[in-house]
Amino acid sequence: MLDRRAWIVACLIVLLGAGAYVRWITRPRAKYDARSLSAAQRPPGLNPNIGTRTLHVEGCAKDFIVKTGELVEPRVVPGAPLERFRNIYGKEAKHERRQTFTWTPNAFSLAESDYGPENPGNRVSISVNQGHVVQTLDDIELGLDSMGTLFRKMRDRKIDVHERVDGAEGNWMLTVSFFSACGHKYRSEYSVVLPGTPQIEQSIRSQASSSQAAGAPLNSDIFLNKIIYSYSLVPSAGKDESIEGNPSEHH
Repeated sequence: MLDRRAWIVACLIVLLGAGAYVRWITRPRAKYDARSLSAAQRPPGLNPNIGTRTLHVEGCAKDFIVKTGELVEPRVVPGAPLERFRNIYGKEAKHERRQTFTWTPNAFSLAESDYGPENPGNRVSISVNQGHVVQTLDDIELGLDSMGTLFRKMRDRKIDVHERVDGAEGNWMLTVSFFSACGHKYRSEYSVVLPGTPQIEQSIRSQASSSQAAGAPLNSDIFLNKIIYSYSLVPSAGKDESIEGNPSEHH
């Protein structure tokens, strides 16, 4: 009789243990969304299981396939009618001299400078706020990707890039540019700024000082691990159907 009771108790212990294990593996888990701060609002009725959507930017050579919920910018090209900017971003936050218009959505600020359809110097510039992620048409994630990541992505796509290091107003800036994914009528420019400390200046000038060649390039390695927050879309004077135009204002 005792053996039978012990067998029943053992079976109950095994069953309780199995039930506890099943409850543990099926417990609710916390979910985290790294882009919750800057994800675009999902339109009503959109199936949340759809992973991609089509983005049309008037003036670009093609439409873009982007992830649902991602904040992708810019949605207007340089020189587009001012009304198109206002239809997408609303009333401008301020209008400065030299025909510069600025919009300030929550995740970023956008400016159309030197405005005018016939002005070759105009540009659309984006500056991402801390804690947000904005994807460009080139699939570079501002606020997340570093300069090193940009170089790797462009190398994987076999896209030629041009870089320039400038020292101005006590700071150092690396600007990288190439033909935009919007088409050869435009070029994309990404920049990172570092303070002009003696250590940073020594690192930037090390390559030039070690070379005997006149006009040796400055060393940009110190910028590679820096996150990109600034971007501009600029006319290149090229055409969509050819490789004409200038992917950079520097070589």
